[in-house]
Amino acid sequence: MKNAGYILMWAVTALLLGAAVLWYTAGGAPQAPEFAAPEESVLSEQQAALDLNTATAEELDALPGIGPALAERILEKRREDGPFAGPSDVQDVPGIGPAVWEEMAPYVFFGDGSGQDEDTGGG
Repeated sequence: MKNAGYILMWAVTALLLGAAVLWYTAGGAPQAPEFAAPEESVLSEQQAALDLNTATAEELDALPGIGPALAERILEKRREDGPFAGPSDVQDVPGIGPAVWEEMAPYVFFGDGSGQDEDTGGG
């Protein structure tokens, strides 16, 4: 009789363990909540369209992929060669290659260097 009790205990344990495994694999286990990653914008909405031809060192430094050293190189290139006409001009700055350009591109545009974008010319 004593053996029958052990056999029954092991049978019930195996049955419960099997049921738990089936329940878990069927998606019954509690799931960790999924959190949306915050937007990776370091710029405010107001700064989202930064004119590379009038931006200050502080504004350039706030761009993704640009630190103080690259900001200064951008300003130096702009002083030497005049306003940037497009991405290839910016990528001529030492340290700004295709990868850095891809990081900063959504946040910049190329104005005429006057400090006013084309939409605020009046009229």
